[in-house]
Amino acid sequence: MITGEKRKILTKKQVKIDLAEQAIAAQEQQKREKDGMFYEELLEFAVSLANKLQACGAETYRVEETINRIVTAYGVERVDAFVIPSSIMASLETDEGQILTKIRRLKSGETMLDGIERYSALCRRICAEKPDIQEARKLLRETEKKVCRYPLPIFYLSAFLIGIGFGIFFGGGILEALAAGVCGLAIGVGSKFMGKFHANTFFTSFVCSFILGFLANVFTAIGFGKNADITVIGAIMLLVPGFLFTNSLRDVIYGDTMSGLNRLVQVLIIAVALVFGTSSGVSLARHIFQNVVFTLEPIDHPLWIQCIAGLIGTLGFGLMFNMHGRGLPFALLGSVISWPVCVLCMRLGLAEPIAYLIAAAVSCFYAEIMARIRKFPATSYLMSALVPLIPGSGIYYTTDFIRRGMLTEAYDKGMLTAAIAGSMAVGVLLVSTGFRMWGVWIKNRKPRKTRATRA
Repeated sequence: MITGEKRKILTKKQVKIDLAEQAIAAQEQQKREKDGMFYEELLEFAVSLANKLQACGAETYRVEETINRIVTAYGVERVDAFVIPSSIMASLETDEGQILTKIRRLKSGETMLDGIERYSALCRRICAEKPDIQEARKLLRETEKKVCRYPLPIFYLSAFLIGIGFGIFFGGGILEALAAGVCGLAIGVGSKFMGKFHANTFFTSFVCSFILGFLANVFTAIGFGKNADITVIGAIMLLVPGFLFTNSLRDVIYGDTMSGLNRLVQVLIIAVALVFGTSSGVSLARHIFQNVVFTLEPIDHPLWIQCIAGLIGTLGFGLMFNMHGRGLPFALLGSVISWPVCVLCMRLGLAEPIAYLIAAAVSCFYAEIMARIRKFPATSYLMSALVPLIPGSGIYYTTDFIRRGMLTEAYDKGMLTAAIAGSMAVGVLLVSTGFRMWGVWIKNRKPRKTRATRA
């Protein structure tokens, strides 16, 4: 029989047990809240860094891998990321089985190669050091301040260099090149002006291509050059979605179908704008100057002149895309490698798509090697090497055939241009995939070597 004294003792023990259990439960709750806050902050930081990369024009796979690498570096095993050119969706699963999701939409962006390099370097640093999330955020803010952007005069200079370089590259003389440079400068001014009013891509492309088509033909009419087509082709390199088209096919082949189709739709929108814009500008100029011969045969420049001209045009793109640092000369060197390889393949009798595939593969190989030597992303080196291979003339002649109602010729030229762009995408993909597989193989070998050493 339990006496009153024993009952009091048991009651006190039970109270102590209850208090201890409550304290343990409170600690567990605090731990869960702390862990939940950590997971929330981790995912938010990973998505923020990925969004910065996306805004700088990074590839789809790079944006997704940034999220995956950062989250897994902090010990989270289950993470999923889905990226298309305008949105990021990412989620992770906590140790308690809770699913956290973040969605980020990109409203506008531009190609910032310096930003891609700096944010990619920050990602590698975060994965290696695994600092506190607050410290990681501080590093992200510091990196954002360090991203270099050329002033506006350099942007206009880059537009002029692109026009003058590719004016010679595609067979123009000095006058055609200078006219193309001036037209490129006009395109740069027009694009910046339209950007101030947040004009959409279609309208901006239409206005800039109209200015280009009109000015190029006016220059030819007044004697500032003898080939209006070459003038247009040289400056239209600023507008043709060559990188976008190649990357869209690359995404589709790689398996990022949604991203690839999204980019492909953008390509079609820009292409339609270029057709209407250049056609309107050319038609207006030729209606005003009716008795002038506007088109002559392009000049067949020696290969070394083509390489120098391509180098000048590539420098213009490098400045326009905010490429900085000591890696700029090495990036420009890629353009001097890619075009001679393409020309050599065509002189050996290979079809144009095959020649461009081989040249793109060589360009990607060079970019991957330089990326590993200098510890920077391959994007800058690859884009620079591919600049001379962009089928700008094919895109222009396709639109010109459509303007003149020559649909059969437009179809043939368009299909050849698409085949060239697709071949370039395949060439880049084959080499980049091979390097990535090699990297995975090296990574998987390291643990085995470590275990063998310990044994």
